[in-house]
Amino acid sequence: MKVGGMVRRYGVPVLLVLFASAQSPAPVDPSQAWCTTIPLPRADFPSLKSNVDTQTIHQPRTMPCRPLDVRTPRATLRLAVADDAALREHGLMNVPFVPAGQGMLFAFPDGDQRRSFWMKNTIASLDMVFVDGGGAITSIAANVPATAPGTPDDQVARRDGLGRYVIELGAGDAARLSLRVGDRLSIPPVGAR
Repeated sequence: MKVGGMVRRYGVPVLLVLFASAQSPAPVDPSQAWCTTIPLPRADFPSLKSNVDTQTIHQPRTMPCRPLDVRTPRATLRLAVADDAALREHGLMNVPFVPAGQGMLFAFPDGDQRRSFWMKNTIASLDMVFVDGGGAITSIAANVPATAPGTPDDQVARRDGLGRYVIELGAGDAARLSLRVGDRLSIPPVGAR
């Protein structure tokens, strides 16, 4: 029997059941680690090439990482943790897009220090949120411009701030989330090394 026939025969309740079932999101498999999909590059994601100069802008690779939920005064962020030197060095390089409310938490083992970040091979514009060991935002570098691969090091955008943590979000996300200097974030313990 066709759907139209069911609606004529049974009326509005069938339409509501069909609508509700069509709108239900697919269940999420908890074994799928968030940070092996978005925003970090995926092994099954083909390289992206620029239409202008055919330069590769994304290399597929897997990256060992773990997700962490960080609460802000107005939202919860889902962040990939960069808690060792290799992960901190790579960061979000070659990631073409950082979804709203997601990004990366850089955790350092040596407490509150002046941190200098640069956008080497970072192809998505970012907001950088510097956070001290107590969870207070000390500064925000908004809309830090992306860098095309092959850009000379002296032309790569750089930002610095004070903190034990740095959170990278997609450009504009700090303003969208109304993050401000002095806001306190709830960051679960991270064993940085």
